[in-house]
Amino acid sequence: MNKEKDKIWIFTFEYAGIVKVGGLGEVPANQAKHINKDYEITVFIPSHGQLNNLREIHDWEKLSFNCVGQINPSILGLSDPISYYHISFYKSKINNVNIVLLVGENYFASKFLDDSAVYNPDTLNGKICLFSIGMRSLVSHMIEDQKENVPDIIHLHDYHAVIPFIGIKQELINNGLDVHSLITIHLLTWPRHSIEFYYGCGIDKTPIKILLENGYKLFSIDEIFNLCKTSSSYDEINQPPTVEKIGAVICDLVTTVSQSYLISDIILNCGNHLIEFKSDFLWDGCDWDYDEIKLEVLRKHGEDMHKVLDIPHEIDLTFSDMKRYLLTHKIAHLARSPLIRSEKVLKVISEISNGNQFIKNGNIKAFNEPGPLVITTGRISHQKGFETIFEAIPEVIQAIPTAKFLFMILPTDYSLEEIKSYSHIVKRYPDNLRIIFGVAKDIFYLAHISADVYCALSRWEPFGIIALEAMASKLPIIATRVGGFQETIIDIRNSPEIGTGILIDKDNPSQFANALISLFLLSEIAKKAKLKESIYETEVLNLVNQIPDEIIKSLVLLDPDVYQKIKENCYKRVENNFRWSIVSKKLRELYTRIRDLDK
Repeated sequence: MNKEKDKIWIFTFEYAGIVKVGGLGEVPANQAKHINKDYEITVFIPSHGQLNNLREIHDWEKLSFNCVGQINPSILGLSDPISYYHISFYKSKINNVNIVLLVGENYFASKFLDDSAVYNPDTLNGKICLFSIGMRSLVSHMIEDQKENVPDIIHLHDYHAVIPFIGIKQELINNGLDVHSLITIHLLTWPRHSIEFYYGCGIDKTPIKILLENGYKLFSIDEIFNLCKTSSSYDEINQPPTVEKIGAVICDLVTTVSQSYLISDIILNCGNHLIEFKSDFLWDGCDWDYDEIKLEVLRKHGEDMHKVLDIPHEIDLTFSDMKRYLLTHKIAHLARSPLIRSEKVLKVISEISNGNQFIKNGNIKAFNEPGPLVITTGRISHQKGFETIFEAIPEVIQAIPTAKFLFMILPTDYSLEEIKSYSHIVKRYPDNLRIIFGVAKDIFYLAHISADVYCALSRWEPFGIIALEAMASKLPIIATRVGGFQETIIDIRNSPEIGTGILIDKDNPSQFANALISLFLLSEIAKKAKLKESIYETEVLNLVNQIPDEIIKSLVLLDPDVYQKIKENCYKRVENNFRWSIVSKKLRELYTRIRDLDK
């Protein structure tokens, strides 16, 4: 007889294939994909307005159960009178994983659950609140009619799932049941809510079991607040605890995405002794494959490249051809506008693109000529350190006037001022800088495979899937010596045989400029070496002498093809350590560890 699979419920606000804002969306989707043979997995997520789009790809069944009721919008900071909500649940099976969307069936519920801007500050609290109310109501229904479907483990991704989880725990314990739990904190954002907000989200005074170092004990929500304050700093005593701290304290296991972030941030800020004994880390992964990316780029753009560059079809395209096509043509002729869901963001971009030929939602002015290319991607936020790149541009182009900087960055409702600021900066460097706002799917692979360097200059970074994506594309990396970058990227200066890039201090434009100039020159020297030109020939030696980093200068004197070695090291690093099939093995171990706990 086959053993019944454990039922895992995943709560997340992002899931690749449903909706994705940053790297978070990749994590639950890829973890589920690689462990679904061992577990029965169901993902619960607000619809974020994606149901109609998803119906074009998958069949969705509307569950017979509905959640209806009324709410006082004042808990959400709204002045509306008492309002009614009507929530429906739509289910589909994607890659052998059950997906359940919470959808608003009336105007009030839809305003929040179906807002396509995932983290819209105007609707986020309402989205969390209705997700919480809906999930508690669904579990209550299951306990009555489908008790066999109650989960064995609930896996929470980030703080948005914490309050819904508390409500479910209370509903279960009221019926003599309970559930094991794991929370993965991908990035601390310090959200705080009053206890009244928790009550407004359907939480009551029912005590729930919490795992402490000496075993399980029952705590009400008031007692949980007080417990969290016992490990707070003096400045935090008079504030509500962060939702992340509450989530860490109430779950059976606390994880994050790197050992560095676990030690430096999660344990320190989410409970200290209350969680240290039940804390661990689980790396993110990446399944980008270099050969597949190259084939996809040629399939998608090959014919147009031959035509635009006037290269006969019988002649193979080189990476220099791809770069020239990208920079001097394709960025000005995207097949469709980059994906931006926020009306606020679209309005700001429309305003700043008026009269600015270098920024537009869709097509921007191409460069007049190609040149050494560095790319960067990610959300626009103070965390990502894009300002360091801007500050370094003058120093870089003084050494390499043809250097090109291409930003493919995602604006959010929280970054409207940065969008305006960046629009002024890009005008200063018409020959060197371009910014594409939004998810530029049309050229994302092309840019990665055409670039010479990728940079990730975050001021803090729990993990950084973007670095893995770049390395999987054989793209050398310059990154800050913070968080997970210290575990994924190997500095070529310290480990020449296995190095994948250069690590620098955060907020240091000079170090970045030196690193970028060094790698750009390494790339040019490698091209000369490929042509069998002696490293000691005058032209090449002149390039070597321009390298600002003395260690890198010595490395290229020993091996003129060191740039190519870095590219190969990048791919091997991902292939041997960070494929989802590899990193997901630990998740199985963590689920087993949780199931072995006695409630």
